[in-house]
Amino acid sequence: MQPRVIYSLGDDVSRFSQRMGFSPAKVVQIDSMDSELRIGLWNALQCCYWDIVPSETLDFFAKVVWFDYFKLPIDKCPDFYVRFLDNSLSERCAYMKCREYFLSSDTKWWEIYDFVEFTLKNIEIDENDLRDNINFFNNVLERENSGYRFVGIQLLAVSDENEIKIIEDIREEENNNVSTHLKSALSMLADRKNPDYRNSIKESISAVESLCCYLSGKSKIKFSDALTEIDKKSSFHPSLRKAFLNLYGYTSDNGGIRHALTDKSIHPSYADAKFMLVTCSAFCNFLKAKKAESDQL
Repeated sequence: MQPRVIYSLGDDVSRFSQRMGFSPAKVVQIDSMDSELRIGLWNALQCCYWDIVPSETLDFFAKVVWFDYFKLPIDKCPDFYVRFLDNSLSERCAYMKCREYFLSSDTKWWEIYDFVEFTLKNIEIDENDLRDNINFFNNVLERENSGYRFVGIQLLAVSDENEIKIIEDIREEENNNVSTHLKSALSMLADRKNPDYRNSIKESISAVESLCCYLSGKSKIKFSDALTEIDKKSSFHPSLRKAFLNLYGYTSDNGGIRHALTDKSIHPSYADAKFMLVTCSAFCNFLKAKKAESDQL
C-alpha cells in the first residue's frame, strides 16, 4: 500500500470552548451517533481505504458489498470508482452509493458500525497497515466520545480504555488454543445482532484452562491440579489462588455456565460476559508474566 497522509487527531480531544465551559462536552455515544462521529468514521474510511487501496481491490470489494451487505443484484454492481472526463465522480459508481448510504440520516447508527466493521473484515491489507488503521479508527471513536472501540477487527462496547489494552495484550497469544478461545469469546460478545454471552463466558474460561494446562506441561489435567503445578514454580498467595479457583467454579458449579440449561441455570448478561473476557484475559497475562519471572530465576 502507498504511504498514507497522516491526519493528526491530537492528543487532547477536548477543545478550548469545552475546557472553559462555553460549550458542553459530549456525552458518551452508546445508542446514538451524531454527525461529527458519522463523518469522522467516513473520513477514516477515506484516509485508510478509499484513497490508498488499489482500484482492482476496491472493485472486488464493491461486489462483496453488493452481494453480502446491500444484498443487491451483483450483475448491476458498478466499479468502485467511475470518473468523468472532468475528473468528477459518477453518481453511478459504488463509491457514491456507499457514501450516500453512510452519510444518510436514514441509515441507523448501528448500521454505520456494521459497515465499518464489514469493510475492515473484507478488504485484505498488510497486517501492519491494518493495525495502524484500527488505531486510527479508535482515535476517531475516542475523539467523538463513542462508547465503542475496535478490539482486533470487531467493535466492542467499552467503559474503560484499559479493558481494550488487557484484551489486546492476550489476543495475539502464541499458544493457538488460548488465542482461538479468546477470539471466539470476543466474537460472541461483540455480535450485536445475535450475541451469545453464555458461550462467550465458556470460551473465556476455556482460554484460562488451556493456558494452565500448557504452562503445567500436562495436556490432560484438572484446573486445580494445573494451578498446583504452576504454583510450584511461580508461587501464588493462597487468597489469590482461591480467587482463581472461585472464578473457575463460577462457570463449572451446578447450574453454572458450562452445564446444560435448567430452571436454575445462570443466564448471563453482556456485563457478565465482558467481565469474564477482561478478567480471563488479565488472568492469562498474569500467568505469562509469572512464568517469565520464574524462568529468569
